[in-house]
Amino acid sequence: MADKKIAAKNFFPPVPGWDWNKGVQKKQWKKFKFGMGKLWDQYQDMQKVARKAWKAQWETFFAQLMDMQQTVADALPDEKAAVPGMPPVPVSPKEFIEKAKEFQEKANAHAVEQADVVFEIQIQTQQQVKDTVSDVVENVEANLDAIQPVAEEAEEKAEVKAEEKPAQKPAQKKPAQKKPAQKKPAQKKPAQKPAGK
Repeated sequence: MADKKIAAKNFFPPVPGWDWNKGVQKKQWKKFKFGMGKLWDQYQDMQKVARKAWKAQWETFFAQLMDMQQTVADALPDEKAAVPGMPPVPVSPKEFIEKAKEFQEKANAHAVEQADVVFEIQIQTQQQVKDTVSDVVENVEANLDAIQPVAEEAEEKAEVKAEEKPAQKPAQKKPAQKKPAQKKPAQKKPAQKPAGK
């Protein structure tokens, strides 16, 4: 029963090389929590810097793309082109490029906004996992005080049971009895075949 209580309270088994001393364990868990928190913060900072660099690169690329399209639009004629045998075109090529650029800019603003939202959701999810790990470590630290008395109580019960049992005399060995020698069965000689006529 005491073993079940110990197992229930000590969710994480001790890491090999860690000391069983309660004070040392608390220090080691605090060091683990600090190290994991620092690592997580560095990882999130790295993600934020990478995101900022990607966004700056995308904005530069998109601006250059818009400039290229404007250069093409500037080279097109202002008049509406009429193809023989076809109905007249409602807009000129220059107007068409301008409308396409407006649509691309709106789509780009929406896509960048959605990418920012997805990035923020990822950061929030990582922060929740970090908080959960910190809570688990704090829970383990709090339970270290409860684990030690339960373990000591189990050891005391085991010692009391060992003292209550009367010392048993070692079992006496019976003298070994000799087994009667077994006779080997006699080997039969092969029967002789009668001589052929």
